[in-house]
Amino acid sequence: MKKHKEIKRNHHYVWSHYLRRWAVNNNVFYISKSGKVSNDSIKGLAKETDFYKISPLNSEDIEYIRKFSSQSPEFLQEIHESHLEHFIKLSSITNAISKSNIYSEELESIDNAIKHNSLENLHSIFEDTAVNVINELSKGNVSVLSTSANMIPFCSYIGHQISRTQALKEQSLKAVKAGMLRINASPKYVALFEKNWWFLSFIFGLNIGMSLYESKERDKHVFIINNTDTPFITSDNPIINVHKSVAGLADLEAPTEADFFIPLSPKYAYMINNSSDYDHLGALITTEEVNELNKAIYYKSYKTVFASEDQVLSELKAYNKAIKNRSVQKTASTGRANTRLL
Repeated sequence: MKKHKEIKRNHHYVWSHYLRRWAVNNNVFYISKSGKVSNDSIKGLAKETDFYKISPLNSEDIEYIRKFSSQSPEFLQEIHESHLEHFIKLSSITNAISKSNIYSEELESIDNAIKHNSLENLHSIFEDTAVNVINELSKGNVSVLSTSANMIPFCSYIGHQISRTQALKEQSLKAVKAGMLRINASPKYVALFEKNWWFLSFIFGLNIGMSLYESKERDKHVFIINNTDTPFITSDNPIINVHKSVAGLADLEAPTEADFFIPLSPKYAYMINNSSDYDHLGALITTEEVNELNKAIYYKSYKTVFASEDQVLSELKAYNKAIKNRSVQKTASTGRANTRLL
């Protein structure tokens, strides 16, 4: 089959090129569904079938998306609209195929390629622009970010990696459903949000990336070199907010401040922060601080975490088990069950 007709259904919501930093011979240690520390190819991890499959757009979808976009700055609305117009054209093709009384393998192949490949290909374009930057940072060359030509794709990559995960999708849907319930809104708004998440998440990624770039002079950028014997880990939710205010948020409450921790490899990490709490890590990070950041990655993962060594995952599992046991013992005495760790 010609390459442009190949149907991509195994969609990675964490860039496999990124995960390769933790791999040895293309295999990485991770915690399996059964809770065991396992070792496998990165090709089969952090992915979901049809995760980026697009839904053909109708007039109601388009109006809903444009209302979401209207809350963004005008220059971003123009970028959203250009991408939306592209998908409207693709939708017109798939709609025409579905309404056609003519069946052919060629038409079916075109229809499937549009639905399964279009958004995946778009994410790949953004990834490709950041390849050189990620490669250099993963080798310790932070000077690569000294130019706008490299900082822009780096911020864009971060924005899309935050917005494209399964973790954010589930959390966002949960928050929208709760919000609509509080104001007695029509169920159709939740349905439209869920149906069009594939494009809304792309909008969010664009917005986050642009916001990070625009605020680069105000934010604290910290490049961390880990010279301890404990490597950084990562997860299927690889960019997390570790700002101290997050701990005090109610369930589904959106944070107003962010200290983004971005592990780049077992040895290097990057932070983009509102606070100054982590500034000192640019000079030196201790084993205790590496462990605390690894725990944060572990607790905020969606399904699993990844590491270059099995020992660090075994230690995190043991620590988590001990914390849970202490939490159960403590709450049992008050008659209240609360083992939530995040």
